[in-house]
Amino acid sequence: MRIASGVALVLGLLAVSAQAREGETHQLNFAGAERSYKLFVPDGAPKAPLPLMIVMHGGLGNADETERTTGMNRVAQSNGFLVAYPNGTGMRLMPNRRTWNAGKCCGPAVEGNIDDVGFIQAMLADVARHHAIDHSRIYATGISNGAMMAYRLACELPQDIAAIVPVSGTLALNSCPGASRVAVLHIHGSKDSNVPYQGGMGENAIAGVQHRSVPETLKMIANAHGCNTPPSGQALPDGSELTSWNCQGKAPLQLRLIPGGEHVWPGGDSRRNRKLFGGNFSASQAAWDFASQFKNNN
Repeated sequence: MRIASGVALVLGLLAVSAQAREGETHQLNFAGAERSYKLFVPDGAPKAPLPLMIVMHGGLGNADETERTTGMNRVAQSNGFLVAYPNGTGMRLMPNRRTWNAGKCCGPAVEGNIDDVGFIQAMLADVARHHAIDHSRIYATGISNGAMMAYRLACELPQDIAAIVPVSGTLALNSCPGASRVAVLHIHGSKDSNVPYQGGMGENAIAGVQHRSVPETLKMIANAHGCNTPPSGQALPDGSELTSWNCQGKAPLQLRLIPGGEHVWPGGDSRRNRKLFGGNFSASQAAWDFASQFKNNN
């Protein structure tokens, strides 16, 4: 019994320690509204400028859930980078169910024409007040509506964003003038029923939006990158399929397709992620491995 109690105590301390490793919440006023984000700084981080990964929640999600379910903090602790989890705009009756204005999607953020690009810029300035940022190494990722927002940042803030890794979300703008300057790794499940790989409105979608397909999205980005030759593909040991475009010296473009994958963050910590995706692929690790290769020289 004492042994069991001791084990329980250790497990409890470990749980508290894990909770302590969550990022700190920061508030800022932008465009007359109170906005917020969470910032994770690795233990023992030097005061020198560090790379920053922006991780954006999906539609009706929030920063807390995204921090818990992606496992990005573990990757950041191991590799020495900052992580910012911004919060989108909440619904009137459900203020912690939030959306992004990524163009055509989604919800209250689009209806209110919220300037989320401006908010992200304001957040970057605020993050820099808490820890020095390597401004040549700012990256963005997100799931679903957050992935769409990552695309919007690449399109409209190429001077700030070196690489993006959209997960389960496609381009929601009609054009993307800045795309040629930003490296892109798109991650998507072949059986996504919210944002279908082939586009349209998924059977489990709640946004009421006809989504652009993954092939059409990547064709637009490839054209902007000047990728004139057919892409090459290969199957990877983790079960995913990698497609790469040769973009004539422009920023790289890749697709990581998860065969049978659904609308989840691959390798995430939630039970839903584990149930719907049983492979060994980690979107968080892949996001860092890809993005960390690139610097923005603007």
